[in-house]
Amino acid sequence: MRATLTILSLLLLACGGDAPEEDFAPPQEERAAGSEEAATSPWDALDTPALVSLVRERTAARIAEVEPDLELSQLPQWIEDPESAPALGDRVSEQLINLAIAETAAGEHARAAGLVRLVRAKARNRNNAYTGTTLLSELARRGAEADPEPAVRAVLEELPRNRFGSATVVFQLFQNEGQIDARVEQLHAQLVGLDTAVAALFYDGVLRPIVAHRETFMNAIQAVRQAHEGQEEAEPFAFSTVDLTGARDAQPVVIAVWDTGVAGALFEEQLFVNEAEALNGADDDENGLVDDRHGVISDPTEGQDALTYEPGESVITEYAPFLRGIMDLRAGLASTEAAQRVLGLMGAVQDAEQLEALEINLDAIGEWAHGTHVAGIMTAGLPQARMAVFRSAWAGEARLYHHRGPTDEELAAERQNVEDIARFIDAHDVRVVNASLGFARDYVEAQLRHEADRYPTEEAVRARAEEIHRHRRDNWRHVFEQNPDTLFVVAAGNSNRDIVEYEDVPSSLPDLPNLLVVGAVDRFGDWATFTNSNPDRVQVFDHGVEVDSVIPNGERVPLSGTSMASPNVANLAAKMLAVSPGLSPAQVITIIRETGTAIPAPFYGVIAHEERAIARARRERRRR
Repeated sequence: MRATLTILSLLLLACGGDAPEEDFAPPQEERAAGSEEAATSPWDALDTPALVSLVRERTAARIAEVEPDLELSQLPQWIEDPESAPALGDRVSEQLINLAIAETAAGEHARAAGLVRLVRAKARNRNNAYTGTTLLSELARRGAEADPEPAVRAVLEELPRNRFGSATVVFQLFQNEGQIDARVEQLHAQLVGLDTAVAALFYDGVLRPIVAHRETFMNAIQAVRQAHEGQEEAEPFAFSTVDLTGARDAQPVVIAVWDTGVAGALFEEQLFVNEAEALNGADDDENGLVDDRHGVISDPTEGQDALTYEPGESVITEYAPFLRGIMDLRAGLASTEAAQRVLGLMGAVQDAEQLEALEINLDAIGEWAHGTHVAGIMTAGLPQARMAVFRSAWAGEARLYHHRGPTDEELAAERQNVEDIARFIDAHDVRVVNASLGFARDYVEAQLRHEADRYPTEEAVRARAEEIHRHRRDNWRHVFEQNPDTLFVVAAGNSNRDIVEYEDVPSSLPDLPNLLVVGAVDRFGDWATFTNSNPDRVQVFDHGVEVDSVIPNGERVPLSGTSMASPNVANLAAKMLAVSPGLSPAQVITIIRETGTAIPAPFYGVIAHEERAIARARRERRRR
C-alpha cells in the first residue's frame, strides 16, 4: 500500500477507472437558473437528477472502454437472471456498483439492488461476493419503512462472520451530518467528473439517509454481532515460522526495506553499515552517493535527512495512539477500544478544514510508522540479516503530493533516486528488497482533480496521470532489470482489485523473474477483504491482518495491510538465502510457491510455509 492511512480509504468505496472523459459543465440555462449570474462552481448547478444522468452516461462509456465486447444491452436480462451474465472483471464490476449508487439516489431501488446482486454473483474476484452491503442495507430499510430493522438485519446476515466486520465499518464511521458535510465540501473543491459525481451521490443519496436512521443500522449490527458471538469461532490458521537464531548453517545476508523510512536505532544489531562511508556530507567511497552509510535517503523537505520521517513530537504524541485503531477499522474490528477512539476522533470532524487537518496528521503518523513496522517483520528470527534502508519520501505520496501531482522536476528526482538505489543494490550485493508500496493511476487522478487551474478537464487529468504512471512503470522496470540477482518482494495493495486490470505498479509489471508480489490473508488463512489479487501475478499470500511489529517509538502495534504480508514473505526469502546463498531469485520464488499451503476455492494462491520452504532450500544447497 501507499504509506498513507488516509481516512477516506476506510469508506471501502472504489470510484476510480480508466476511460477518457470530458469535464462536465451543465447547460447554460441550468447554470443561470434562479440567478442572474452564472454559478461560481459547476457543482452549484448540479442537482441530483443531473448527477444521476452524468453517472449513467459515463459508466456506460467507461464499461465500453474497458470491456468493449460486453453487450450492455443485455444488462436488464442479467439483472433479472444473474446466472445468464458473463463473468465480470473488476473494472466492469466497479462501474456497475457506481451505477447502482446512481440508481439508489434516483429512487430506482429494484434496479440498484439488482445491479449489486449481479456483481456479487458474477464478479471474477470472489472477494466481491459480498460487495455492496451498504447499498443493500439502505435499500432494505427503504423497502420496509414500517419495520426496517429486521430487513436490514437480513441483509447483514448474508455476510460470513469473517466478512461482517469490514462490511459494516461505514455505518459506524459516519455518525452525524457534519461528517458528511465536511466530505461534500472537500469534494466540491475538485473537478466534476464520473468519480466525483459518484462520490457526491454516495454521500448525499446513501450516507445521509443512513446517518438519519443510524439507530436502525446500529441495532441490526449489534443483533448480528451477538448472534456471531454465540457461534463457535473457526480455528486460526497455523502460520509456519522459523527462527534462525543459532542456526550454524545460516550466513549473513544483505536485505533492504524500500519504504518511507526506518528507525535504525531499533535495529542496531542488524542495520547494514557501509564502512567506507561516513555521515559527513561527502561521497567518501566515491560511488556517486553521499552519506550512503546505511542506505539511500531521498526527501526534498529541509531537515528531513534521517533514516525515518520525523513529523514532530507533538504530532507523534497526539496521533500515534490512533494507529492501531485505524488499522483495526481497516481489518473490520470496529468494536475494539482502539477503533472506538478513532471513531470518536472522526465523528468530531464537522467541516473541510478540520477534515484536511486530520487527514494530513494521520498521513504523517502513517509515514512515520510504516517502514519501521515493515522492518520489524522482515528481520524477525533472522539475526543474520544486514538491513539497508532505502527511504523515498515520494513512495508515500500523501505528504509530498497532497492534492496535487508531482512536477516534471519531482519526477526527475524520483528517477534519480531509483538509479541511486539500483547502484547501491549492485555495489553491496543486496539479495532481498521488500517494497511495501505501490502506485495507482486513479490515485494520481484524484489528486490532480484538485488542480483545476492546471488540469481544467477530465481529459487533461487523465492524460497527465498516464504520463506520471508511465514514468513510474519505467522506473520500477529499470531497477528490477538493473539488479537481476536481487529478489524484489512487493505488496499487492489494499484496494480489493485486480492489479493487472488497473495496471498498478510495480505489482503488475510482467515478465520479471526477480519480482514476487504478495497478497494478504487474515488469521484464519482467508483472503483479507482488502487484498489486491490476480491469478497470474499474485500467487503467494501471507499474514496481513493485525500483524504485530514495532513502530519508531519502540511500541509494538498490530497493523494490517498487504504491507505487512509482503515483509513476512521477504523475511522467508532472506532466510532461504541465508541457508542456501546460491539460490537465484527465480528459484526462491519457485520454492515458495511450490511449498506453500493451497488456499481453498473459490479463491486461489498459496500461503507461504516457512518450514517447508527453508527445508527445501537446504536440500538445494546440499545438492550443489
